[in-house]
This record gives sequence, C-alpha cells and structure tokens, in this order.
Amino acid sequence: MLLIFKKIISYQLLLIVLFMQGTLLSGDELSIKVSREKIDLKNEIISKIKNDHFLRELNFTEKIDSFVPTLIDELDTEKDIFTLREVINLKNAIAEDSVLSSLNLPHAFGIINTYFNNLIDITNYQISLLQNHNFKFEKDEFLDIFEEDNTWLASKKEIEGKWFKKTKNDLLTLMLSDIRDENTTPLELLEKRYANRIRRIYQRNEEDYFSIIINTFTKQFDPHSAYLSPKNAEDFDMQMSLSLEGIGALLGIEDDYAKIVSLVPGGPADKSNELFPDDRIVSIRQADEKNRVDVVGWRIDEIVRLIRGEAGTNVELEILSSKDAGANGSKLVILQREEVKLEEQAAKSKVFKINSNDNEVLVGIIELPAFYIDFNAWRNRDPNFRSSSKDVEKILNEFNKLNVDVALIDLRGNSGGSLYEANKVSGLFLSSGATVQVKESSGRIRPWGDGRAKRVWKNPVAVLVDRYSASASEIFAGAIQDYERGIVIGYNTFGKGTVQRLDDLSAGQIKITESKFYRVNGSSTQSKGIVPDISLPSTWDITKIGESSLNQSLPWDAIRPIRHKVYGLNDYALNKAKENLTERYAFDPNLTYLSKMRNYYDLQENRKMLSLNLKSRSSEKFKRKEHALTTENLRREQMGIDTFKDYKEMIDFQKTLTDEISLQEDILLNESVNILVDYFLFSSPLLISSSK
Repeated sequence: MLLIFKKIISYQLLLIVLFMQGTLLSGDELSIKVSREKIDLKNEIISKIKNDHFLRELNFTEKIDSFVPTLIDELDTEKDIFTLREVINLKNAIAEDSVLSSLNLPHAFGIINTYFNNLIDITNYQISLLQNHNFKFEKDEFLDIFEEDNTWLASKKEIEGKWFKKTKNDLLTLMLSDIRDENTTPLELLEKRYANRIRRIYQRNEEDYFSIIINTFTKQFDPHSAYLSPKNAEDFDMQMSLSLEGIGALLGIEDDYAKIVSLVPGGPADKSNELFPDDRIVSIRQADEKNRVDVVGWRIDEIVRLIRGEAGTNVELEILSSKDAGANGSKLVILQREEVKLEEQAAKSKVFKINSNDNEVLVGIIELPAFYIDFNAWRNRDPNFRSSSKDVEKILNEFNKLNVDVALIDLRGNSGGSLYEANKVSGLFLSSGATVQVKESSGRIRPWGDGRAKRVWKNPVAVLVDRYSASASEIFAGAIQDYERGIVIGYNTFGKGTVQRLDDLSAGQIKITESKFYRVNGSSTQSKGIVPDISLPSTWDITKIGESSLNQSLPWDAIRPIRHKVYGLNDYALNKAKENLTERYAFDPNLTYLSKMRNYYDLQENRKMLSLNLKSRSSEKFKRKEHALTTENLRREQMGIDTFKDYKEMIDFQKTLTDEISLQEDILLNESVNILVDYFLFSSPLLISSSK
C-alpha cells in the first residue's frame, strides 16, 4: 500500500502538469471580457423575465441589488476560493458605467475571472502537494464537511490549509475504492483529475461566462427558469437524443462531476434499478475496451459523446450514489444502449391473491412509469395509437373481469409527462370533472379535466408515490385524494407545481416559468407536493431531494377551491389501517429493516467531520457493508428467504433483479398492499365471504 505514496508519475502526465504550470507561470491569467452583443442579449432576457414570468410583480431592483452576493455564493459554495477581503471588494466594486437596473455584465465577468484564476492557483497547489508531499494517514485528523457553518477565510494560507485536507481526503478516497485501474495508481489518477480541472477552466469562453451569469440571475426568480445558449440548446437536443437512443438519462455538471439529472421511464438506466437522479459519474468504459476513462473534470459534451453509442452495445459507468453521497464508495453499472420505445414506458400489471385474517382478497397492481401518449399517431388520427389512459383502461377492464377487489396504482419514479393523459387516467376513477387548476401569470385561472370521462373502476383504489413522483403524477394523486376516491401511500412527492415554456431569443433560448398548478381543493402542489394519507418509512432523508430543497423555489400557496364531487373515505377503515401499520413496526421484517437502515443513515448523515485516518476510514467502510449485509440477511431469514454469504453476493443479486412486479423483493410495494387490504377489509367486512 505504501508504494502509492511514491512520486510515480508517467512521462505523459508529467508533460500535462508542466504545461499547465507553465501556462500559469507565464502570466497567462484568464481575463475574458463581455461583448456588446452579449449586453444586448442580456437586455432581451431581462425584458422576457419582466413581461412573461409567472411572478410579474417581482421587484427587479431588489433582485439586481442581490445579484453580486448571490453570484459569489453560487461560485464559491464552500467558501474556500475567495478570501474575505476579496469578497468585500467584489461586493463593493461597482463599475462607473453601472446602472443598477441593467445588471452590470463587465463587473460580473470580473468576478468570474477572479474565481477561476484563484481555482487555477489552488489546483496547481494541489498538484504540487501530490508531487512533493509524502502524505501519511496515521494521525487523527479531520475534514470539516458541515458546510452550513462555513465562513470566508481571512488569508490564502488558511485557504491552502483547507485544500491540503481536501487533497488528502481525495487521495484517501481513491485508495479505499473497490474499483481500481491496475495501470494507474491513486496518486496518478488524482493528478489527472486535477489537470483535467485546469484544462476545463482554460476551455471557458465568453459564452460560458454569460451562461453562468444569466442563469444565476434567472434562478433568483425560480430554479426552473433558465437560459440556453446556442451551444447548450444543441447539447440539450443531443442529450434528448441520448435519452432516446442511449442509456435513457439526462446529464448535467455539478462541481467536477457529471450528474444524472433525470431518467427516461423505460430506458436502460431506469430499468437497471441502479441509477438515480443526482448520482455522479466517475468513469466510463466501452465494452470493447480494457481500461476505463476517468471523466472527473471533463466537459459535459465530452462525457455525452462517450456514453452515446449504437443500440445493442454496452457501456460501463462507475457511479457515486446520491443516496449515501458516495460514502459507500463507487459502484459499477453496466448498461446496454437501446432505443427507448413507447412499449418500454407502458403500464404493466399483476394480480395477487392475498390472505388476511381468513379472508382472501384479489389485489390488482398497475405500475405506471409515465403519463405517455404517441402524439404523432394521435395527430394522424390513428385509432390504434398508444397512450397511458388507453393502456390503464384495458388493464382495469381486465381487473373487472377477474373480480379484482382493490387496485393499487404505483407511481413511484413517475416524473410526469402529458397533462392531457393525467386527466384521462384520472377520469377512469373519478368520472367527469376537473382534476387540476392552472393559474397563469396574468392571474387567469383555468380548470382542467376530462369532461367526457366515464368511470371504469368503482372498487377501492390506492396510489403509491415517492419523492420522485412529480408534476402530472402529483396532479393524479392529488385528484384521487381531493375527491376522496382512494388513499395515497408512500412519501411526500417532489413538489413541482410549475409549468415552463421555451422561447427563442436572438441567440439561444429562454425557459420561463409561466404558470402554476393548483389542486381542486385550492392547494398548490408546489414545494409541499402531495402529503400521503399514510406515510411509509424511508431509508434516507427524502428532504435532500425535491422542489423544497432547491434555492428560490416558488412558495406554496392556495387559491379558491372549485366544486367537485366527494366520494368519501371510510375514516374508521383508514384509522384501523394506520393502527395495523403501527403494530407491524414491532415485528414485521420489512418495516424493521427500513427502520434499521434509516437509523444507520441518520448516524452517518449527522456527522460534521470526516476522518483522514486510513485505519478509521477503512473500519467505517467495513462497518457500512457489514451493517447492510446483516440487516438484509435478518430480514430474509425472518421471511424464510435464502440469505447471502457476503456483501458481494448481495450486490450481485440486486443487479439480477428484473423489473417484474414482485411483492417479495419490493418492500414498499408489499407494505402498500398490506395497507390497502386492511383498508378494504375494515371498509366492507360484509363483502368478504369466507368461501371466496
């Protein structure tokens, strides 16, 4: 292990490092300036925001006045790039030609130049540490990871002290990684990453700076309004192509990492059950290549090009999970590229026979990954066009033929889709009537629904949601809840209750939040999302993800409710279902498992310091794996399922799981079925015959 501390640097890597250092020493600092064309474009964007944003009453003077502090905070989130003196000077420095209400671009460009030049200096400092310092990991030394208590540091020396620890932690993390490249030491790999960061900085241009500034400005109004440069618009289209013909994931950049923004329902990434929004990509390997390519510090377009490929070919991604912030190390995910067809997003179903207290209940489950419609076929008046409402109606009719007692609609991971289809699917359970209200920037409020809907399913229904259920999913779940047509089970949903439109500019495009969703009861779906009637325990803190976790997200509010039919829930049955759930917490293997995993997560998450001691970090990693294995095996043992001999076998098994609806392997689905069956039995005990 000590061999990795030796200064073993390949000739090729050394040339890269020397080139980067030479560039800096020659005095070639970044000094990108803004053009007249960009100033004109800025004015065009400001006019669009003023006239078309949902919150037209916004105080623009206030937003402009707070822009510089916001830009500095957004650039230097951990407060370890700028010194306190630099921050004071940058906040106070206003160019002579500045007009408060016009957003001063030259001043903003100067701030970004200072930021990137400081980052180059810091990165060169990190490279020099790797070349000249013999890192040891025996001391009880800690890195402060509690960002909320960060303050601006007084001197460059203090900043270097913090980055010394960050460099040490980066190296230690690579040393402890289970995934190794035999041809590259952790030291060499880290130098490459730092060199990539500098390379990426020097690739910045006026358009990149302008995008940072304008998007910082637009995100003061809400997190979804954004400027797309001509190049970004092209990249967006490329990513959309990737989502349809590649792995089915949209990517973005955060710090030095490519981050998964969203997954396409039915795509390879979605079906793998191993990738989630906010996961970070560390490296990429093609199926026909031996070595992985480390992509930390790369540009997004370079990363997308590596991931794209012909349908049927494989690509291997090294991933840092968002759910544990990479604490359990990275993992390898192999995906087969394919074109995502509509059939892959289609609703699927399964019927289970559940025995409870000598009663037999038929439960029909519908998994709906998106509210989809084949718009081309629909516009061409093809009578056989596919849509979520047509597919769900077909399934419900089959449930009726089979005398299914209750239906569970699984909307976990359903990020939305067609509002038209959300209304159509709602009508299958509610009959005619509004399902949502849409408030425009003008103040006009319009009810939306399916006036010709005919209720197909009349038996009890439940909707299962999670934190990734968003937009159209929230409209459907909210309508079921407001009409008291069924019960909602799971986690608080995402809380995206706004609508955006894309407008062309003289150069690029602007995405503007133009309207807002409200439920028929008048409550907004924004920020709060849908609160389940019965909440299930989670193994991680769901508040870390969602609309409420985003800076400047629009607030929750309410408008006047509209008249709507109320079917009425059985309060007695609902309370009994809750009571039974509470009782099961004491003995149910699945609920015990969820509780233990969450308790352990909280212990890890509440830490403010990260050990830089090799022995301590190795021990922590071993304990995390042992806890996960022991907890899972205890659950399986209590349920009479074969246990795993080691952690690797458990992980390998999880990779083999298909997307088939399974109560045995899907803990939340199994518990939701238990709740729905309880509700049904306590609602209508006379309908259940012992002879059924």
